[in-house]
Amino acid sequence: MSSITKVLSILDLFSEAKPFLSAEDVGAELGCSIPTAYRYVRELVDAGLLVRFAGGDYGLGPRIIKLDYHLRVSDPLLAAGQPIMRELSEHSGFDIVMSRWYGNELVDTHRETHDASLDLRYGRGRPRPLFLGAASKAILSTFPKAKLAVLFDQYAEDIAHSGLGTTLEEFRGALLRIRRAGFYLSRDELEVGVSALASPLFTDDSGEAVGALAVIVPTPRLQFANLDRLVESIKEAAARISQRTRAVIESRQTDAVASPPGGARPTSAA
Repeated sequence: MSSITKVLSILDLFSEAKPFLSAEDVGAELGCSIPTAYRYVRELVDAGLLVRFAGGDYGLGPRIIKLDYHLRVSDPLLAAGQPIMRELSEHSGFDIVMSRWYGNELVDTHRETHDASLDLRYGRGRPRPLFLGAASKAILSTFPKAKLAVLFDQYAEDIAHSGLGTTLEEFRGALLRIRRAGFYLSRDELEVGVSALASPLFTDDSGEAVGALAVIVPTPRLQFANLDRLVESIKEAAARISQRTRAVIESRQTDAVASPPGGARPTSAA
């Protein structure tokens, strides 16, 4: 692991359970000396990624908020998705949530709220369980065999607990059924009283989803909802967002080629 990777890995040590850490804590977690831990945290403080408190502990710094803002305004999936999510929320009468898969973490990146009284346990930026809920299963259903095999090796117990199978073949088979349907309906998987319908989101033609779009339905209202219409709506909205995202990415790539750094333009050979 490179030094910069070690330094940045300190940011992953912070959580709801551990919002503050000392240099000694960092040293113990990283398996490095205390002087090295102090040097690492000083670099992050200088960069604004950590802040030091009077007692000597460290917490996440203000630059994290700045980076979050830049992510929200620059993410092509969000740029393409927010208007469609707002429209779907208004038409369906339910909350709409976008979730993204980063590495081996699943987090919500945006929520269009229709019912302000609906208090969801997982909000923007809070990691979700990888194998529970509509969003995770909709995304997983698009993953290639090799990637699923790696996940099964790492999380076999969690996968079994989620109801996706106790063997790799069962795991793949359950996800293949979801993939063929193009959506997944979860009932009370993440929290009691909350169900969701999700469909995968794509940013290219690889066939591997990077996220999911979900309509959140209080479970007692499922029996009164037109599920066929909701399924059609969420699949259609996810397809529109995926298509618009590809267009946004292609446009940015075209602009980058037309206006390279320094203002120089590519010229043909004489």
